[in-house]
Amino acid sequence: MKPDNYAPGNGLLTKDTFRFIKPDEYESLGIDPEDIPIGTFPALKHPSHLPSRFGGNAYGSGLFEIYDRLKPDDIKLLQEVSFNHPEHLEKRYKLINRIYKKMGLLIRVSRTGKPYYLIPAHLVSNTLEHIRVKLDEISKIIESHRKKFLKERYSIGLLTLKDDLIFNELSYRFREHHIVLIDSLSKLRAVTEKLDLIIITRDIYELLLLEDFAQAITKRPSKSRLNELAHYLLWKIHGILRDGGELFVVADRQIAKTDQTALVTFKTEQEAKNFILFTHIFKTQQRYRLNGRALEIKIFDLQEYLRGFYVEPEIIDRLLNGADIDTLSPRQINDLPYLDYPLRKVPYSGAQEKAWARLFGTFFEQVF
Repeated sequence: MKPDNYAPGNGLLTKDTFRFIKPDEYESLGIDPEDIPIGTFPALKHPSHLPSRFGGNAYGSGLFEIYDRLKPDDIKLLQEVSFNHPEHLEKRYKLINRIYKKMGLLIRVSRTGKPYYLIPAHLVSNTLEHIRVKLDEISKIIESHRKKFLKERYSIGLLTLKDDLIFNELSYRFREHHIVLIDSLSKLRAVTEKLDLIIITRDIYELLLLEDFAQAITKRPSKSRLNELAHYLLWKIHGILRDGGELFVVADRQIAKTDQTALVTFKTEQEAKNFILFTHIFKTQQRYRLNGRALEIKIFDLQEYLRGFYVEPEIIDRLLNGADIDTLSPRQINDLPYLDYPLRKVPYSGAQEKAWARLFGTFFEQVF
């Protein structure tokens, strides 16, 4: 499969959802082919979230990735540059791409100082389905709001980064409405019009920890500082909503670590192998072995596996010692070494429901 002749399509939209970049466009866009790992396609849009092997978001150079993985000079460089100033990026794009690769991120910078994104081939269809589900939920909310207030055109605020694929698709699907992109705290402060509906497409803590969203954060915040920022964000949102306006949050649910288990039968041996491979790459709650029968799996581990993840091909190749996973027997898969990369570093994820109730309850009444 090659990027130049591959076009995703699962009924979501007829156009090129990710806006893939073809090889014959590399030169004009200033893209170095060596910056594109095998098994990924360069694109101008990206999914909201994809776990990386370091536990952060592969599409967001957030604080978890930066402060856990980098040297002080690298941190300083990334804090000095911004996608809003390509003239700064183009001078040091090679160094920035080296840092991004080291961090396990699927972001690259071209010679012209503009960002592009790497989409893993095996996750294209799953990503589109995930976006479709989110868009369907948002559609229900807009329709419910329309019936309640009998309006045909709404001003809708969307809190996410500008290259987030969900913004691209939301603007396309709801062309009859006025969509306002709010991609930073400074942009939120600058909004003067009243909005009918505001949508947040990820966990509020995760949103605040995206480097380009809350640029005032220069180091890993404490829990109390993060809660202060969250309250400030919600206060500003409340202030730009019309009377009767609504805030809608559609985000991945973070399940706390638990001892609950499920008996799982994989439909194919390939899927079972993929799960075991996942448990050898990431530090799951317990170890698992293929035995030809259904597996009793911790709910937390199963959810993390189903979220999808990205691991660089060279890491998998080294783990498998150059072999193709299809050629390995269940015993050989079981005997692979364990890399124990962390599964999740989303702050306070185990208490998501309680945190949301406390934060949102200050300014909003829960509708459903």
